[in-house]
Amino acid sequence: MRGLTIALSCSAATALSATLARPSASARTNLLQVLADVIPSDRFSAAPGDAKRIEEAVAALEKSATEDEKPSFPRDLMVIDGEWDLRFTNNAPPPPPDWLPFDTSGLAGRDVKQIIDVYGRRVKNCVTVAPWPSSVLDGLDSLPFIGAPLAALSSAEVSLSLDHSFTVDGDGSTPGTRKAAGTNRVNIVFERLDRTLTGLDRDKAPEFAELLPEQTGYDVPGVAKAASAAFAATGLDGSAFDTTYCDETVRISRGSIAMRGELRVFTRVAVPAPPSQEVLDEDRFMVSPNLEGDPDDDMPSD
Repeated sequence: MRGLTIALSCSAATALSATLARPSASARTNLLQVLADVIPSDRFSAAPGDAKRIEEAVAALEKSATEDEKPSFPRDLMVIDGEWDLRFTNNAPPPPPDWLPFDTSGLAGRDVKQIIDVYGRRVKNCVTVAPWPSSVLDGLDSLPFIGAPLAALSSAEVSLSLDHSFTVDGDGSTPGTRKAAGTNRVNIVFERLDRTLTGLDRDKAPEFAELLPEQTGYDVPGVAKAASAAFAATGLDGSAFDTTYCDETVRISRGSIAMRGELRVFTRVAVPAPPSQEVLDEDRFMVSPNLEGDPDDDMPSD
């Protein structure tokens, strides 16, 4: 186990050193710094001036990227596999003005993640939203009829998971010639929506709470799915995305329709670190029960 831990640590250190040594290292560091400077950790959009800074930093990183950082599919599909946090998109409204009397950031969503399962050919877009601005329902619990349900909902949140299948040209899943590489585009088709409700205070309005299940799921009907796939095949619906840069921790995604100019920046969700040496030593020297010898030796005496 100790050898495995050392190997993992060395592998991580080697990957970090390789990243810092690349020609794109300076542009990558600059992009991450700009994101940290202009976007709070619980948001993913920026005011127009700040958005322009981010877009310029992204363009600089794309320009300095090495060939290894510009994936070509299906050969390089595994580089995008995993869970990614959305750090910025220009396809969302800018942050609300400071003079609003309540926080509306929850309306735009938070904890936005994209989970890419290459082997399963799935893309899940996950977001948590508050159905209303925080503090709006405060003081309304005394209203007749609706007061109790509003109080029960005051801290509720809804998590949505939009599940898509995906294909890439040349991987054999669609008509055409199979090839190892040649595109950075992933084509997705929406197939299922899952909803999870949390934070509902069921004690304040039990009858109302019974009408709101904690979890629901909806499959897209087959006819609608087929129509969506056919429309996606035309390239006009904007459901595809191009990966213009990807390394161990940063991914840049652009919409397939250039006129829309859709841009998204993701950072990889960190893989849990291996256990420390102290934890390994504890496990190694943990006292185990004595399973040998005469059982009567452990019996209490009269």
